[in-house]
Amino acid sequence: MDYVIQTENLCRQFGTVRAVHNLSLNVPKGSVYGFLGPNG
Repeated sequence: MDYVIQTENLCRQFGTVRAVHNLSLNVPKGSVYGFLGPNG
């Protein structure tokens, strides 16, 4: 399968705030996907 987004164990931190921890994600080609946080 073809993916337009593929990640494993993604982590992102801003200072002491952990925004993302161990995110694994596959978004197939041709699909619609939204990833929203507290700020929309």
